[in-house]
Amino acid sequence: MGVFDRVVLFSEVHGTVLKDGKPVEGAELIQKVLWSENEEKNPEQRAVTDAKGVFGFPKIERSAGLLRMIPAQPMMLQTIVIRYQGVEYIAWRYGKGSYDNNSELDGRPMNLVCELTRPPEHEGKHFGICKAV
Repeated sequence: MGVFDRVVLFSEVHGTVLKDGKPVEGAELIQKVLWSENEEKNPEQRAVTDAKGVFGFPKIERSAGLLRMIPAQPMMLQTIVIRYQGVEYIAWRYGKGSYDNNSELDGRPMNLVCELTRPPEHEGKHFGICKAV
């Protein structure tokens, strides 16, 4: 991989937010990835669920630059928080150790179902109220 290639900090995400199994409209989702000590380089994206509770985020990627030239283990802390009716929910928390696309779920696309009444717990390597489907 060359210095002009792209690295994926957070793969594309698609999902649905539910409460008691019913779609939640108007929930705000905040997606963030921490990968630099420089806070300005830590991107944040926002989305709002539609009438079917559906949301999505495009992948977050950056130019590889010298990252691919320096031997080091990549580490990004990914989070997605859901805000709904004054309550904040931990939807997704994961330590990504690869710049590859879809490495969060071992090559599978990130399709999530987030149930607000579910307590946050570990599912595989990630933590939160969202389950991969």
